[in-house]
Amino acid sequence: MSETDFLKAVLAGYPDRVAARREPRSSRVRLGSGTGAMIGSESGVVDGEFLVALDLQAVGRKPGGTAGHEPIVRLASVVDRDWLRPNNVELMHRFDADTGTVKAVRVHRYDALVVAEHPERPDPATAAALLADAWRRRGPTAEDTRLLRRLRFAGQHEVDLDTLLRAAAGDARALSDIRLSRALPAHLVHALDRDAPEALPVPSGRSVPLEYADDGSLSASVKLQELFGLGETPRIGLRKEPVLLALLAPNGRPVQITRDLRSFWERTYPEVRKELRGRYPKHPWPEDPWTAPPTRRVKPRTRGE
Repeated sequence: MSETDFLKAVLAGYPDRVAARREPRSSRVRLGSGTGAMIGSESGVVDGEFLVALDLQAVGRKPGGTAGHEPIVRLASVVDRDWLRPNNVELMHRFDADTGTVKAVRVHRYDALVVAEHPERPDPATAAALLADAWRRRGPTAEDTRLLRRLRFAGQHEVDLDTLLRAAAGDARALSDIRLSRALPAHLVHALDRDAPEALPVPSGRSVPLEYADDGSLSASVKLQELFGLGETPRIGLRKEPVLLALLAPNGRPVQITRDLRSFWERTYPEVRKELRGRYPKHPWPEDPWTAPPTRRVKPRTRGE
């Protein structure tokens, strides 16, 4: 009988004693039962990833009856990986934080020991669930947070985040692809455009972004020259919530933050005009902001300038 035939015969005689090293050339092994053991120096085995533990000796117990160290393999026989016939095959999925994607591998086991792994295409439903879990652990992006605030502002309290997230994750290949806005049904898109728009049209003809806060308020930043002629503060949504306006000087800094635009023109604007028209002479500072044309541009040059 050849050595190979002898080793195969040992495996056939002790199929329940197979063990695998936890790391290459490590003395620590994992038994087919899933428990751990240590290879003794007297075992006769130095190399080999898999082995048969012919003589497994338990160590003494600690005071109080608790188990001591892992059992010792006193005698062992090397096993070739190819001799092990898997008795369990499982498709396993995991979320890879480095790539933000879900990866799948088909794992072939001999009892509790992994003998082979092959990459597989992830199951779409399982991948979507894992991506959704990863999204929850990370939390919403700034874009998703803004959308959720807009939904609350628009009174769409019946929207279920889990349902929305599952739909968004189902269309995503990676965590970075998840956009809750892409999963919104058409009727919600219409409701948001009507009751919680992304931007506010201003008299200059431009639209400025609207910012929605957790407390249900909303705000916008706009150059005050773009609001010439506008007397009433814009109101948005079902509750007709007034927009908190940050009125900007030409340098982009707010000169006034107000929900009462009429009061600003009547009481505050004259002082602002007096202070800033000398500093920014290229910008219009009319005495009467009610009739002046709104603009985002500087004053046109006159001849001789």
